[in-house]
Amino acid sequence: MDPSASTPAYGAYDPTTNYPPAYPPPGYPPAQPGAYPPPPGHNPPPPPGAYPPPYPDPSTFGAPAYPPPPPYGAPPPYGAYPAPGYPAPPGQKTNAMAIGSLVASLIGVVPFFCGIASIVGIVLGVVALNQIKDTGEGGRTMAIAGIAVGAATFFLTVVIGIAMLAGG
Repeated sequence: MDPSASTPAYGAYDPTTNYPPAYPPPGYPPAQPGAYPPPPGHNPPPPPGAYPPPYPDPSTFGAPAYPPPPPYGAPPPYGAYPAPGYPAPPGQKTNAMAIGSLVASLIGVVPFFCGIASIVGIVLGVVALNQIKDTGEGGRTMAIAGIAVGAATFFLTVVIGIAMLAGG
């Protein structure tokens, strides 16, 4: 017979081995009921055999119980608020400065204006964004496009001007 077959693997439980007894319980005497008074503000212990309450009574902690939350109102009617990232509803007014910003920025492409229209488009776009924030009008995307196109056309005008001066 193979001796390794009767020996369990390292760390495996061997029922034939006499293990030392488990540690004895500590020598402290068990707590006697009523030996110490319960701390102030806590529930008394439940009687033996009874289940503890599912949650402590808040009146015993000295803090007032919270009132029930107020009832919720009705939701706003469908379409009352436009979803973020979508254009304004058809009946909403578009800011005139946002339109002017985009138009002036597009005119800034023409080399004859030397980038002045691009600067006007950027300024109108910034003013339009501030007005839209205050009044809630439509045209925010148009004002942002006016600023972006104005900055791009002004940058192109400056680059072309520098190239023309350098080239003679």
